[in-house]
This record gives sequence, structure tokens and C-alpha cells, in this order.
Amino acid sequence: MLIGQRRAGAKRSLAALVLLLGSVLVQAPTAAAPTQAELETAEARLMEIEREFELVVEQYNAVNERLERIQHDMASTQLVVRRLEHRMRSKESSAVALAIELYKAGPTGMAVEAVLSSESLADIETRVEYLRSSNNAQVQVFERLGADRVVLDQHLVDLEEQKSRALVAEVRLDELRSEVEFKLDTQEDEIARLNAALERAAARRAAQAAAAQATLAGTVALDGPIRPAPAPNAQAQAAVDAALSQVGKPYQWGAEGPDSYDCSGLTLWAWAHAGVSLPHNSGMQYNATPRVPRNDWQPGDLLFFGSPIHHVAMYIGNGQMVEAPYTGSKVRVVNAARSDYVGAGRPGV
Repeated sequence: MLIGQRRAGAKRSLAALVLLLGSVLVQAPTAAAPTQAELETAEARLMEIEREFELVVEQYNAVNERLERIQHDMASTQLVVRRLEHRMRSKESSAVALAIELYKAGPTGMAVEAVLSSESLADIETRVEYLRSSNNAQVQVFERLGADRVVLDQHLVDLEEQKSRALVAEVRLDELRSEVEFKLDTQEDEIARLNAALERAAARRAAQAAAAQATLAGTVALDGPIRPAPAPNAQAQAAVDAALSQVGKPYQWGAEGPDSYDCSGLTLWAWAHAGVSLPHNSGMQYNATPRVPRNDWQPGDLLFFGSPIHHVAMYIGNGQMVEAPYTGSKVRVVNAARSDYVGAGRPGV
């Protein structure tokens, strides 16, 4: 619940940035179209801003992923503690009863009673052997109770450590949210200027058929043909189909569907539909998947970008990939060629 509230608050705080970046395609030109050099400079700067934003987003996702694991560990530890406490209460009741019995009769008194009440030598031997077994059982009750107490104490120490780690993670999430809000406040005007420059170039681009709808990273047109290839197996095909079914849905940092996504949230959601669990962080997904050579990409493979890694997309074949790119955009199919490519991974292997 706490993480959900934090995400919701952070998302609301970034609503203005969503609208701002989304206005790239709707603002009207207000001045002459910039030169090609000016346009390239504006595009490069906007890509830099987006990279910085994605780095913070993926840091947030990584910390949140750790926090969720800590909370899962805490829940497991608390369950073990409750079971141990219940078992110890039962053993303590038995130990108290044994202690009272020993106090009243004592081992010698119990042995004398066994001898005097016996009817034969064989009966005496049987009763003495029973007493030995009973004494051993009594000793085991106390030994097991002591062992349980040692285990309980260690789990309580673990629980306190987990609580401390969770607190550190929560503080870090707050810091990252503040960093995102700071970027929004300090970069809003610059993003608006860059958007205006890009829009002034729209008329000129419309006249150039080959590059009419080229995007920042040389991607294919957003409304261009989607040409997925058959996946190598049913599992990968399920992931590709799931990802493509989300084309057109909005990017939202920290989101993992079903209404909006960030980059690693989309790949996580898609592969979950194929029965494969992935962490919500592009770098973690890179570490969780075996490497695939560039000349061996197959539909369903994950493509990773940036150093450090801050973006992930899913390859769908024929040189295309599906991605949730950045704030203000939508899930789309684009050219898989990017200059900041660092590697590919294959989930489910």
C-alpha cells in the first residue's frame, strides 16, 4: 500500500511533464523552420534529457524491486517467527508439566514407586526401562525448546535487519521522486523550446517523403507497417503477441500495465503472459537473461540500450522492435537499430 501511494503521488507530480513532452506533435509552428544543424542539435539535447530521465526512472524501479523483495522476505520471516512462537508455547507447557512432576516425585522417588508396585522381576525391569525412556524424552523436550529459542532469536535479528533495509529503500525512493520532480521544474522551459524547434521542422519534414515521420533515433514511422516475424517457439510468440497488443497505450514511468507502461514494465508484462517472470528494471532484466549475438536475434528477445543500461525493448523480427520509449509517448513499433545498443537477452531459456 505504501509503495502504491508513493507511485501514485510521483505519477501525479509528473503529469505536467507528460503533457509537455506529448505536446511535441500538436504545437503549431511559431517561427521559420530551423536549419538541419539546429534540428540535429535540438534532437540530440532532447535525447539527452530523455536519457537522464530514464536513468532516474530505472533507478527508482530497481530500488522499488529491492524493497518489494525485502517486504516479501519480511513476510516470510514473520511467518516463521509466528510458527516458532506457537511451537515453543506448546513445548513450554510440556516442559512446565514435566518440571512440576519431577519436582514432586524426583527421579529416585519415581524409581522406588516403580519397584514397590511391580509384581515380578521382569515387571521391575520393564518399568525401570520405561523410566529411562521417559527421562530421555523429558531431556529432549528441554533441548528442543532451547534449540527453538536460538532459532527464534536469529530470526528476530534477521527481521530487524530487514526492517532497517526496508527503511533505507523507502528513503531512497523518496529521494528519487524528488529528483524527478526537480528535473521537471528545471527542464520544463528547455523542453518546451526544443519541442517548438522540432515542430517548426514539421512542415519541411512533411515535404521529404523518405524522412517524413523519422523519429529521434532513426525509427520507422509510428503509423508505418508493423512486420513481425514468426517467433521460434510458442512461449516467445505469446510474449510478442502480448507486447504488440499494447501498441498505442501511453508511457508512464514506474508502470507495468495493463493501462500504461515504462520500458521494462512493458517487457515484464509481455513475458509474464508467456509464463516468465522478469524484474521491473532494464539492467536487472539484462542480468537475468542469457546473452544473444546480434546476428542471432529472434522475436521475443530483449534488446538493451544505454550505458549504464536504462532502456529495453522487445525484438519482433524484420529489424523492428516494440517499446515504451519515454514520457509523453506511446507504446510503438520502431526500427531496432540504435547507436547506444549494448546487448540482447533471451528470456525463458
